[in-house]
Formats: sequence, structure tokens, C-alpha cells
Amino acid sequence: MFIKTIRKSSVVSALLLAAVVAGGIALLMWPQAAATGVSRGLSICSSVIIPSLFPFLVLSGFLVRSGLSVKLGRRLDRVTRALFGLPGCCGAGILIGFIGGYPAGGMAAGELVEQGAITREEGKKMLRFCVNGGPAFIISAVGAGLMGDIRYGVMLYAAHIAAAVLIGLFGRLWEGRRCPPCDASQRQGRGTRPPAGNKRKGSGLPAPAAFVEAVNAACRSMLYMCGFVVLFAAALSLFDATGVTAFMNHLLSTPFRMAGGDTEGLDCLFPCLLEVSCGCVEAARAGVAAPLLLGIAMGWGGLSVHCQLAATLREHKLMDKSFFAARAVHGLLGGALSLLLFRFVPIAVSTFSPAADAMVVPFYTSATASLALLAMCALLLLTTTRKNCSRKD
Repeated sequence: MFIKTIRKSSVVSALLLAAVVAGGIALLMWPQAAATGVSRGLSICSSVIIPSLFPFLVLSGFLVRSGLSVKLGRRLDRVTRALFGLPGCCGAGILIGFIGGYPAGGMAAGELVEQGAITREEGKKMLRFCVNGGPAFIISAVGAGLMGDIRYGVMLYAAHIAAAVLIGLFGRLWEGRRCPPCDASQRQGRGTRPPAGNKRKGSGLPAPAAFVEAVNAACRSMLYMCGFVVLFAAALSLFDATGVTAFMNHLLSTPFRMAGGDTEGLDCLFPCLLEVSCGCVEAARAGVAAPLLLGIAMGWGGLSVHCQLAATLREHKLMDKSFFAARAVHGLLGGALSLLLFRFVPIAVSTFSPAADAMVVPFYTSATASLALLAMCALLLLTTTRKNCSRKD
């Protein structure tokens, strides 16, 4: 009797092959859905991703490659060390992570590790709270575009950044240890590899060379990011057409139904899990639960953003279980803080327009309707006048 042992690798290979075959069949059966998803992803890239992220990617790369991050770190060393347990050379990357958008902060951490300015462990710590949405996406696209008021976007952005800062502070208190001073010459040996063409450790490249390399790296990173956004948008369209999205939303909302909670508006859970842009579009339609779901979606970031980081940081091995745990905590904190802000910070809604904004329109629909309305008013006045005269006689 022969007993055949099935190896784990064989099972994984079989599952991957089944997934590839299922994907091919879905593309052949629903080509229009895939094409619609690709068009939607390209639209997101051209209107949101590239305009808001590309300049910050160039900026972060130039700061690190030119050596300016080390010089700025000498002034920010006390602040970043006291708050986050990180050297001062991380200050510029942390700031870019707060205002640059997905995933500029994570790429800045990778740049610092690649240049040898920080260690891999410090890069992991920085990555836990520097992958955030930027004001261009949260305030403009989500607040003004999806929710109809820029003030909603400001509150969502404040809750999002507050959650990131809390995660950074908690990581500092949890580890309870101080990092060594930010001296690039001492850290160069603990990085992955020195920068190309840099003969003196920690000195940085000349400004023209640093700018060219920053633009080159930003273009490569942007290509990775747009590729994953288009891929996940096409996958979401296919999932919608095949019914996978409805099944996954039903599965993810099962704990809420078992607890007796209201599941209205939870149809966006699966899109939020995969891609943050498409998830926010669906979460904005959730009504009362929109602030909570938007906070969770933007805190988690979506698997698309995670894949973008994995593609650019694969050589540095910065993404581990703690990264995904931090993303989950960020989502919960972002949702809770968004609910608090929307509950206790009222937004005034103007009931009447000011006189300066008033405008008289002579013919609202057509000239014929306006003349008919005036004729009926004159007839009413004449009829009322005749009745009053007859009563006096």
C-alpha cells in the first residue's frame, strides 16, 4: 500500500492554477465588465493618483538622495526621538507621509533604508504609521467630491492623521527604548546598500544627480502604483459581475447581523478591503454610517496600496505582520475618531442665501410661461377690484 504525501507547495500551486483558470474564464465571459474596470482605474490614476502623488514622490526622493534629510534630521532629532523613537532624519519622511498620500510615506522609509540612514527595524517602525492618505485625496476627492462639502473632508483628514500619530506614539511607548543618534556614517553599514555614485558615506549626491534619480525612481514607483490600481479596479468590476462582491459583503457583514446590528450601508466592505478609492466611493453612499466606513477604509488603505508598497520595498523586507496589524488598528481608530468628530463638531448649513448671491432670472423656464403667469395675476386683480366695487354700491 502506497501512501502519497501531498506537499504544501503542491496544494498552493493547485490553488494558484485554479485561480488563474477562473480568472481567464471570467475575462472571457464578462469582457465588458473587465474593460469598464480598466477604464475606471485609468480614470482614477489620471485624475487622483498621478496629480496628487507624483510631486511628493519626487520631493521625498530628492530629500533623501541629496542628503538634505540628514541635515534636517539634526534639527528634528529631539522631536522625532521623543515622539516616535526614531532619529531626526526620519522627520522629513514622516511629514511627507502625512501630506503626500498613499504610499509616499512608505516609499520615503524605503529610501532612508536604502541610503543607510536608518536601520531596517527603524524602517519597519516608520512604515507602521507613515502610510496615510493625503489632503488632496481625503479633503478634495472624498470631502468635496463624494460628500459634497470640503469641511467633511477636513474632519476626515484630521481623524486620519490623529490615528496615525497615536499609532506612532503607542509604538514609542510600547518599545520603551531610545534609538541612537542620526549619524549616517554610523548607520551606513546597517542599511541594504550605499547609494550609487556616492563615494563619501552620508554626504548625498549633487543636486542635479539627486533630482534626476528622484524623478527616475518616482516614475518607476508611479508605474507600479497605477498598474495595481487598474488591476484591482478591473478585478472589482469582475467581482461585481460574477456576484463575488455580493457574497463577500454578505459574509463580512455576518458578525453585525449576528449581533443584531443594522447592516444598512455595509455593501462597501469588500471594495474597501481591496482598493481604497473604489471603497470610498461606495462608503460615501452609506448614509449615517459613512463617516465610520470612510475612516476604516482610509485607515486600512486597501490591498492595492499594500501591493504597491510590496512591489517597491521588496528588497528591503520592511513589510511584516506588524505592518498589517498597524493598518487594521489604524482603520479602527480612524473610524472611531471620525464618528467622534462628526458627532461633536457641528457643521453649520446655510438656510438662506445672502443678498449678494441672489440673482433675478427673468424667464426661469420660458417666456410664454412667464407671460401666462402675469396675465393670470392681472385677471385676479381685476376680478377682485370689481367685486369690491359692487359691494360698495
